Amino acid sequence: MNQFCIIGQGGGMITAYHAGVVSALGKRYGFKKLHRIVASSGAAAVYSYLVSGQENLIQPIWEDLVRSGKFVTPWKFPIGKRVMNINFLIDEMLQKRYPLNLPAFKSNPTKLEIGVTDAETGTSVFFSKDDPINFYELLRSSCAVPYFSEGKVCFGGRCYYDGTIGSVSGLERVFDEDNILIVLTRPPMPLPKMFFFRKILRWLLIRDETTALQEAIWSMPAHYEQIPNLIEKIRQKKNIAVIQPKKNLPIFRIDTRFNCLSQTIQQGYDDTMNHQGLEDFFGKIS
Repeated sequence: MNQFCIIGQGGGMITAYHAGVVSALGKRYGFKKLHRIVASSGAAAVYSYLVSGQENLIQPIWEDLVRSGKFVTPWKFPIGKRVMNINFLIDEMLQKRYPLNLPAFKSNPTKLEIGVTDAETGTSVFFSKDDPINFYELLRSSCAVPYFSEGKVCFGGRCYYDGTIGSVSGLERVFDEDNILIVLTRPPMPLPKMFFFRKILRWLLIRDETTALQEAIWSMPAHYEQIPNLIEKIRQKKNIAVIQPKKNLPIFRIDTRFNCLSQTIQQGYDDTMNHQGLEDFFGKIS
């Protein structure tokens, strides 16, 4: 009962919210009793730097990404295809400019599980940081958005996409935990249905993907709506706390506005620092 886990929701650029959350948690409570993290998409990259002991690099990486003008390039690809340069994120930012300390990362006993989505079946798959695969390829696949990035990422004989597609929260991974800190990047409100518009987008953007993957993407809004009920079921038996914006974050999933990035990180920080329930959550752990 004296350890806790973090589950971090993905979502493209809005996962910058986690940068503020990590900063505030470090200042208020520290991470000595953190033993496990489950995350997908950009959140997986954020928490990788927490595990490696380089959390001071998280915000600079986000800021450099936006300022570089090379990560999101809507003017270069006006129809949206390949507008996100995941290869730049992984190969340039995470390996060269802000190299992840892999020895420290691997030696840290904190477990890190990263979600990806099988490109053929549309189902969620989670890999551990200790699995014998190239960790950068795992991160690349967890951030790879169909149509909007360079494409699926293949390793171990399978191909994968963004982990948020197969599991919008990852909550199903932590039912065995007693103390769960849930960090969500979406507010507790339903997504607009826009069925007709989504049907058009489905044909335009993902018609070349498998039917199973299309169905997984199509069902994501419904899965988002199920999160509050799932949290309440967990709350009946577990010690949990939820850090979550009350309204949509200033930044979009695909965005280039530096001021909105700064506001999103600050909101993650403020929401965590002002979260009254965290005192009770961590009090039950100590």
